[in-house]
Amino acid sequence: MRLRKTKATDVKNEYRIQEKNVETPEIETAQHATPERPAIKQVIAVMSGKGGVGKSAVTMLLASALRRKGVEVGVLDADITGPSVPRGLGVDGPIFIGNEGPVPAASPGGIKVMSMNLLLPGEDEAVIWRGPLISGAVKQFYEETEWGELDYLLLDLPPGTADVPLTVMQSIPLDGIVLVTSPQELAGMIVGKARKMAAALEAPVVGLVENMSYAPCPHCGGRVEPFGESNSEQTAVAMDIPLLARLPLDPEISKLADAGRLEEYRSPDVDALLGALLERIASIQEVVVPADGTAKVEGGNMKIAIVMEDSNVASHFGHCEKVMLVTIENQEVTSREVLDAPEHDCGALPRLFAERQVEYVIAGGLGGGAVANLNRAGVKVVAGIQGTAEDALGRFLAGTLIGGDAVCGGHGQGTCGHQD
Repeated sequence: MRLRKTKATDVKNEYRIQEKNVETPEIETAQHATPERPAIKQVIAVMSGKGGVGKSAVTMLLASALRRKGVEVGVLDADITGPSVPRGLGVDGPIFIGNEGPVPAASPGGIKVMSMNLLLPGEDEAVIWRGPLISGAVKQFYEETEWGELDYLLLDLPPGTADVPLTVMQSIPLDGIVLVTSPQELAGMIVGKARKMAAALEAPVVGLVENMSYAPCPHCGGRVEPFGESNSEQTAVAMDIPLLARLPLDPEISKLADAGRLEEYRSPDVDALLGALLERIASIQEVVVPADGTAKVEGGNMKIAIVMEDSNVASHFGHCEKVMLVTIENQEVTSREVLDAPEHDCGALPRLFAERQVEYVIAGGLGGGAVANLNRAGVKVVAGIQGTAEDALGRFLAGTLIGGDAVCGGHGQGTCGHQD
């Protein structure tokens, strides 16, 4: 399948999508070849797994808040059959087709937008395609749109865990995924499926946003919870990701989106969300582990954890006595915090590390179950380390810390004596 320019004058024929030998993609965890990345510094996908949680609104609000900071922002509306971004940001088609591909439309505030609705003769035209064709269109929108230089490209993904999210996670180099939920427990359960999909495909999830969390009372100024008590904190803990924000159910959002003026919306909640998101992205996985097993910091800000027995690196991950949390900025330690280890539980430490936004853990021995729990929490591991915690930290900063065998000795069953 490919996008082909023709000599016809209308956009529908001028930029035609052809279906040829389309095969249904298979879910795999193996590495896939990725296209050369356009001149885009950060690519962030917004995903829910469930419809009706306001995912597109969150995407547009984040894009607008970023644009107000003076950076170059684009939005790829990957919801091919149900696009809403052009209307919300006041963008109309048809768009111009350049030498290399479509030139994105620009919102009044300067957000670049690419959406299927901008290629159709009318915004109410239906796109009646099979899943693989839709997935191919999203991939081509990313690769062939003349984005120019962007600081951030936001991808508004459709609901579910099928073709489009699969294609995005396998084919587009993502810097982070933001999951959006609503207060209902059912919504959290379905969004949890998206979290598991991202974990299976090793896609980086940066955090959770609870949308429509509350409504401000027009009389007393307090908060009313129209969808019941919030479950966002419990949901975030269960997913081993941080809760980035709780956004209100504000009628002004719908009013401005319907009028194509959502960029005008202002909210301290959105500003707080953006701040938490940027901080989280800046600190995610700044560690590179070369083929020789050496772990080192490649700049940026990050947090690491060292599990300890007395002052030494703990030989058994699940039975450590203390945990030292270390904040590193520009390859220098800016803070240390030593905590008592939580009561022994196979998932307790991974949950702690997810809550404290730890990117890397240093340990002695640990089994496959612990490694899997840590990986699901987005934490990398260097294991098989002996000696004092301070010595391990020093070698980590110097780039000379080399991991060894990760399996706890003496149990024969992996970490804590549990079966892996």
